Amino acid sequence: MKCQWGRAMLALMGLLIFMPAFAAETEQERKTQQAELDAACDAVRQEKLAVIRADYVQECIDKKQRPDRESCERFYADYGEGAGPNQAPLFYDLPECVKAAEYRRSYRHPDR
Repeated sequence: MKCQWGRAMLALMGLLIFMPAFAAETEQERKTQQAELDAACDAVRQEKLAVIRADYVQECIDKKQRPDRESCERFYADYGEGAGPNQAPLFYDLPECVKAAEYRRSYRHPDR
């Protein structure tokens, strides 16, 4: 009986010693997965935003809203990223972005 108790304690201590290593690995895997999902979201968003930005830059040039092309490009460089309280970022409703947001929520708020 004493031998079984000793083995159980030894197994429990081994588990307690190695548990943080398993948790750290899981944390790193989660961060890697989140980074991949965020990158996919950003790539799709930037692709869509590039078209809109180009249209606005051309309109700026055509209507002479700024002195030159470079000024127009600088002005619209961050269009769609959301700046200030009145400008929401665009295209976070794309499937890739929804997937990234849902994954983030899944580990921040597992009950939701």
